[in-house]
Amino acid sequence: MAVSFFDDKSIMPQDDMVADALGNTHALWDEIKGHVQNTYPAITGEWKHYGKAAGWSYKLLSKKRNLLFFVPLKDCFRLRIGLGERGVACVEADDILPEEIKEAFRAATPYVEGRSIDIDISRHEQLEIIKRLLHIKYTN
Repeated sequence: MAVSFFDDKSIMPQDDMVADALGNTHALWDEIKGHVQNTYPAITGEWKHYGKAAGWSYKLLSKKRNLLFFVPLKDCFRLRIGLGERGVACVEADDILPEEIKEAFRAATPYVEGRSIDIDISRHEQLEIIKRLLHIKYTN
């Protein structure tokens, strides 16, 4: 079974399908998307199918730079964000981000393009963490 709730490559998810899958967390999905589109310039979004094991994800880009990946799940969703080493250093130095986020970046496998972490979103309180990580990503 795919990670994403939507695994059939022949059926690209539509807004009503996403709303049904996410349930109450659909408002959080929309709020994060809206924040990115209103805060950062030249934002585009696109659905991508990453294979049978991963399924469909929605990614937001600034020009050609990946900012954030949304993976729809049942009644919640996962965000994947990657940071370069400068961004990871900013996370480490940040006084507001929780230790679990810092630890997730420490534990993430380093690649040439940086380190990525996944955060399952199900509560409104998580939005400030996402906004902070996006700011760090965009400015580094």
